[in-house]
Amino acid sequence: MARRMRQNSNMRIRVDGVEDIIRALQRADEALQKELHDLISECAEIVFREADARVPILSGKARNTLRIEVGKNDKGVFYANVVVGNGTGKTDPYYITFYELGTSRQEPRPFMRPSLDKSKSKIRAHLIAGLRAAIARQGS
Repeated sequence: MARRMRQNSNMRIRVDGVEDIIRALQRADEALQKELHDLISECAEIVFREADARVPILSGKARNTLRIEVGKNDKGVFYANVVVGNGTGKTDPYYITFYELGTSRQEPRPFMRPSLDKSKSKIRAHLIAGLRAAIARQGS
């Protein structure tokens, strides 16, 4: 015959060190986020170097205003963008858009999109290696 279990059996489990585990997880999360931010910035640097080599203007004005913007958006998502121009509009090379997209009289001569397209395999390899290294560091 089967035994009957008590309906209201009281069982208590005591776990020591939970606060230490929570603090360790929070520190690991902060360290992992910093590593991911650095990894994204390094990937933007790969695209930046490729775009810098492809800038079609000989004067150097556009090349000198090529930069990487790094930050967090309103939702807290980290980003890194490669942009042309200093953002003020005063000394930005306005004609870069004409080179990239073309006009009614000028054929497009893109350099930003091809820079990203050419860098995709390098970025993918760098992200995979960086994520594996970060996971290995967090696991040990």
